[in-house]
Formats: sequence, C-alpha cells, structure tokens
Amino acid sequence: MATHQVHKQVHKEELLIKENDELRERLEESEAVIDAIRKGTVDAVVVYHPSEQVYTLKGADYSYRVLIEAISEGALVISAGGLIAYCNSRFAEMLNTTARDLTGSSLSHCMGPGDLSVFEKLLHSGIAGGAKGEITLRTESGNLLPTHFSISPLLMGDFRGACAVVTDLTEQKLIEEELRRHRSELELLVDERTEELRKANDELERRVSERTSELVLANAQLNREILERQQSQAALQMERDNFRKLSQEFHALLNAISDTLVLLSPGMEVLWTNRGNAHQFYDPLSETVKQYCYELLDDLSAPAADSPVRRCFDTGEKEVAVVTRNGAVLDLRAFPIKEDGRVSRALLLVSDITEKMALQAEAMQACHLATLGELAAGIAHEINNPIMGIINYGQILINECGAESMENDIGKRIVKEGERIGRIVKTLLSYARDDEREKKRAAFISAILEESIILTQAQMRKEGVDLKIKLLDSLPEVDVNFQQIQQIFINIISNARYALNEKYPGRHRNKLLEITGEKVIIGDRPYVRIVFHDQGVGISPHELTMLTKAFFSTKPFGKGTGLGLNITEKIITDHGGFLSFESIQGEFTKVMVDLPVKVNDECQDSCN
Repeated sequence: MATHQVHKQVHKEELLIKENDELRERLEESEAVIDAIRKGTVDAVVVYHPSEQVYTLKGADYSYRVLIEAISEGALVISAGGLIAYCNSRFAEMLNTTARDLTGSSLSHCMGPGDLSVFEKLLHSGIAGGAKGEITLRTESGNLLPTHFSISPLLMGDFRGACAVVTDLTEQKLIEEELRRHRSELELLVDERTEELRKANDELERRVSERTSELVLANAQLNREILERQQSQAALQMERDNFRKLSQEFHALLNAISDTLVLLSPGMEVLWTNRGNAHQFYDPLSETVKQYCYELLDDLSAPAADSPVRRCFDTGEKEVAVVTRNGAVLDLRAFPIKEDGRVSRALLLVSDITEKMALQAEAMQACHLATLGELAAGIAHEINNPIMGIINYGQILINECGAESMENDIGKRIVKEGERIGRIVKTLLSYARDDEREKKRAAFISAILEESIILTQAQMRKEGVDLKIKLLDSLPEVDVNFQQIQQIFINIISNARYALNEKYPGRHRNKLLEITGEKVIIGDRPYVRIVFHDQGVGISPHELTMLTKAFFSTKPFGKGTGLGLNITEKIITDHGGFLSFESIQGEFTKVMVDLPVKVNDECQDSCN
C-alpha cells in the first residue's frame, strides 16, 4: 500500500514539474518577442488574441502598442528613477487597477514588504545591460502578488530607462508549493517505507541468525559423523548397507500402515503417497478414505477454504480437522515441512476413526445406562415400600367391605393400579441394569415386546400414536439377551414415533404404528421376523443405504446421535440375525428384524 502511494506522489510531482516547465517556456517566448520588438528585428507579429490579427511593426508605434496590449504578460516602460512611463492593461489587471492610474506613478509604491531594495538593484542592473528576478508586488486591494521581472535597457533620445516584462507567478508558486508539499509527503512515505524495510531486514537477519545457528549445529554434527565414518572404510560400508536397509524398511513400514500419507506442494500437487501413485491406492485402505483421497486429488485446483492442508501452508503450523463423509469419520492432520523459514511441503495424514468414535459413543452410552440403573434402583427402593403399603391398604378395603360396596371396588382399583406401578418400576430396573453380564436365554418375542411397550405406551398415548400388534401365537422362542433385544425394540419404536410426529404433529387416523411377527426361512434355517411398519415421513433412497452407518442421522442436529441403528445392527448381528429396511419417502417405513429360532425349536421343527 505504501509503495502505491509513493508511485502516486511521484507521478503527481512529475505533472506539476511539467506544468512549471510550460510556464517557463511561455515566459521565455514572451521575453524573446519583446526583445525582438525592442531591437526591431521583426517586421510583423501575428497575434491570436482572441482571433488571428497581423500587425506590421516597421515604424508603426500604434502597432507596437496593440501587440503589447495583446500579450498575456505585463509590459512596462520605467524611468531610471522607477517611474512608470507606460504599462499595458495586463499589468494594470495584475495590480487590480487601471493603466491610467499607474502611468506616471512610482513603481516603488507597488512593492511588497522588503522588496523595494531588491527592485532598485534589479532596475539598476537592467538599465546597465539587462536583468531578471522575482519581485513581490502589492495590489490595489492589498494582496501580495509574486511576479517575475525581465528588465532590458531602453534609450530613446534623452530618455534613459528600461522596458520590463512582468509575469504573474501566482500559479507557478502554487505549483511549487504543491510540489514541495508532495515532495514532503513523498519523503515521509519514503521514510516510512525505509523504516518498514529496516524492520523487515532486522526480522530477516534474526531468522537468518537462527537458521545459521541451526546450520552450525547441524554442520558440527555432520563433521562428527564424517570423522566417525572415516575411522574405518569397512565400518562406512556397513553403515551404508544399514542405511539402505533401514530406508527400505521405512518405506515398507509407510506402505504397510493403515493410514494414508500424502505429500503435497504449495501448489497442491501430490509429490508422494504411501498408497501408490497420485491416482492409485492400495486395497488395505477403507472405501471412505479412498473416496476422500480420490476427491482430494481430482479437485486440487480449488481446495476447500477450511482444508487443513491449505491452513498448514498459511500458518506454518500443524493443522487438524475431523470430517464426516457418508457416515464415516475421518481424522485429518497436516504437518508443515519447512525450508529456509517457509513451508515448502505439507504431509497430510488421513485416518478412518469411525470405529474408534463409535466405541467411545458406546462407552458413553454404557456409562449413561449404568448411571441410569443406579438411579432407577434407588428410585425403585423408595417407591416399592410405599406402593406395597398402598396395595395392602387396598387389600384391607377389599377384605373388610362387602363385595358389592363402593369401598370394595375402590380397593380393587387401588390394588390394580399399585401393581401396575410396581410392574413398570420392575421393567425399568430390568431394562436399565448392566446387560453385559446377562447371558442369552430362551424368550418369546411377545414377552420382550410387552416389556418394551410398558416403557413407551404412555408417551405414544400422549402423542396420539395408534399402536397395533399382530403376533402369531405359534411363534417359536428365540435365544437372546433379553435386555439387548428390548433395547433395539425401544429404539425402533422411538424412531417410528419421531417419523409419525413429523408427519402428523397432532392426532390423525393414519398416525399408526403396526408391529407384526411371523416365522420365515432364510438359508434353510427358521427365523422369527418382527416388522415395525409406520406411516410417517419415510426415508429417501440415498439415505436408506446409510442408515446403519455410525453418526449418520436423518434427524436434525441435536435430535439424534446417529448411533441408534448402528448399535441396533451390531446387536442383531451378534445374535446371528439380520436388519433390513423398506421405505418410500413421504409414505411409510418398514424396519424388519430377523432373529434365529432357538436351537431346540429349530431341531424340533426339522424333526417334525
């Protein structure tokens, strides 16, 4: 910015100098014309003021006067004593008066303060042989007028005096003042720029000094290594062999690690990668990382503004970022490689940390459930005692009152509702306890579903969700971890509730969740299939393929973790089952859970 201002000031100063030179040329031209007229070396003069006019000069005093009146400078005839014998109208205009008032008066009355002695010396020199100089005149209105006098001797008979050409220097002085001001500004800018360059030079010298110290230390280390290697030629050859071996092992190690390393230039050109060349990557790389690397290499001409590689080149520091792509979590780390104080290359490390993040999330959820279990146990202990008392009081009413009395009916209602509260507390305790220690056991889907509905039906009733359950009575048992299957049922029901509430915020006849169960054969083996069918907002085909990926969620930020269906799929897979989906966006979603039948039941069915 400072350099631009300097150039601008220099350009403006050149223009002002050019205008000043033009004024000087006009002055010299006028002086030459007057001198020619005085000496009689011209016969005629062409005047262009305001239109072309030819004046013959030979012996024509009138023509001379016309010429003098036409010039743009003031013209005077002055006696040796400084009296004005003649002046043209231009000179009178300069002093804001008339030629009649000036003729016969002393020019000394028009002198500025301190310029009278200067004028007398200049007049004396002009009468003697010609002189030039600057004089400040005082106008009729009292203003000071800078002028330039060009005085030449004039002898006519007994008259001894001089003729003078007076040029108004006001514009020239303004230009000179402007030049001085701009020159001062230019000098100030130059000084500022010089100071900036000095500071920059000091900083550069400091960095050079640091680099020199590093180089000195490195050179000393190198000299020590050279001395050690010169001790024995055989030892030197052995070191070379070891170095070659280590280099091969190092490259083999880089190529064997699961993470991706990419070396990039400041122009975002790929210099090296441990996954082959710039557009080929080895098979051990995950598909998500492959996709990210391909997109990175194909779009290097316009990298993202928040790219850790670009930030690394800009800041010269290690930069990190975590991005989510298609449900996978990638850890990006860019390391600067500096040469001569600048980042010459950057090393990008791409790691797929999806599984790590999922494990952390699962650990957090397990911790949350453990805390919930402790709280539930404490609450159950506090609730169970008064509930048992309430149930006992209700039973007393039943025992003490007649079968048809209102008190007997109230007692039965108290016992019924108390037992229902006890059952809910028991179910909550069963759901919240640490299920990792519970082994798989035979259970009916209807029993698991019933326990799940106990914990969700109150909320569904409040939201106006209509629940229909159709399970075949002949469904065989499944060998499962009861709490884990209960957990996935609750998660699927919760997702269905969310979809229905998004489509129908209030009550609606189509706000329906259907749960059906049947026996199916998959690969010559019997399974129990549970279908959760909601008529909610549905899922798009693109999102349908990514539902079980960790951290992928169709819900808005803050309403879903993206881990529910991922954990659900893992639990079902651990049980030897399958999780599948069907959906049409805007119409419905079906979630199908297939769990293998208990081994004894399967054998019995085969025998039958």
